[in-house]
Amino acid sequence: MEVDKNRLVATLQSLIKIPSFENSLAISGFVKKELEGMGHTVFSDEDGNIITEIGDGSGFILNAHLDTVAPGEVWSKDPFAGVVEGGKVYGRGASDCKAGVAGMIEIARMLAKDKPTKRVVLTFTAFEEGYPLEKNGVYRLIKKLKCIERGISMESTTTGDTIGISIGCRGSANYIIDIIGKRGHSAYAKPEDNPINKVPDLMKEISRIPKSKLHIKSIDEHVEDANIVTEIVAKEGQNVVPGKCRLSVNRRSLPDEGPEEFLPKLKAACKKALGKDFRIEQESGIQGYIFDDRGFLELCKKTIREAGAKPLPKFEMARIDSSILHNFAGIGTFMMGPGSAMQAHTIDEYCEIDGLVKATEAVLGLIRKWDESVEFVPIC
Repeated sequence: MEVDKNRLVATLQSLIKIPSFENSLAISGFVKKELEGMGHTVFSDEDGNIITEIGDGSGFILNAHLDTVAPGEVWSKDPFAGVVEGGKVYGRGASDCKAGVAGMIEIARMLAKDKPTKRVVLTFTAFEEGYPLEKNGVYRLIKKLKCIERGISMESTTTGDTIGISIGCRGSANYIIDIIGKRGHSAYAKPEDNPINKVPDLMKEISRIPKSKLHIKSIDEHVEDANIVTEIVAKEGQNVVPGKCRLSVNRRSLPDEGPEEFLPKLKAACKKALGKDFRIEQESGIQGYIFDDRGFLELCKKTIREAGAKPLPKFEMARIDSSILHNFAGIGTFMMGPGSAMQAHTIDEYCEIDGLVKATEAVLGLIRKWDESVEFVPIC
């Protein structure tokens, strides 16, 4: 084992103890101090996005995001204590994505001792969790990412003794729909004036929008798009019929669909359910992607096996930052990292220690093999 298990766990605990659901400045300061203590030169911006580069020449990028969602409901354990129990580290962000951050810090430490021949670029980024493209930390750093051949997003793909390799993901876009009604006193308003009463008809029409499906031959996986109503807001008083009811619709699209392509379909559903009594607005969306590189995939599988785990090539149903590296920087990127995706955003979130160690070992092994023998065409 090349990585230090105890140090890796301690680093994850330290990261969990720094809340990063409102901003990433404090946790960014911690990461920067750790990297500079190893002798690395670090760039950081006003949002807490970090870049450090090790070595020279064409590059390999690792990325993990620093921000988390809020802790939410009452936990059985302190979400910011980093409790270790039963071979797991508990806390908000333990899997999503502070395990990946801890793994990258450990890899940076290993590479400081044994510098790579080629260049390894590490990016720790802010504003991944539900923010528009323009705010996303990876997108903000795109112009600084030069001559990078391949990359790994160290988001959570590890469950038990299996480490997933996500070769792509669905896209994500959000739409705001205002159902227009007639504001009035609840004692006198007519049922047809209440926009809340129109919500079921609209949701029914949204559910009738035809699904798109895709078969990814290289991993023999079938996927389809999805439309999910995630918020309904109509609050003007307990005895007031609201003048509008606002719905948020989250679109999970297949890789070949751009953010603008779904809007006409959603407008048609709104028109059928509501007539003219609606307004619709699209927020920034991020398109999905597929990176079908068999050679790179086999290399990832080999390093996972050497770390004592089983590889599982797959397609990611959530939108991940590797899509931005692929779509906006042309970097061939997979997602592969410690922590379980099923733990993301949950109460009593945890990361299995064995998976934390093995996934970090696998990514470090991948960098070593890439550095020693694998040649790709650099994108400059």
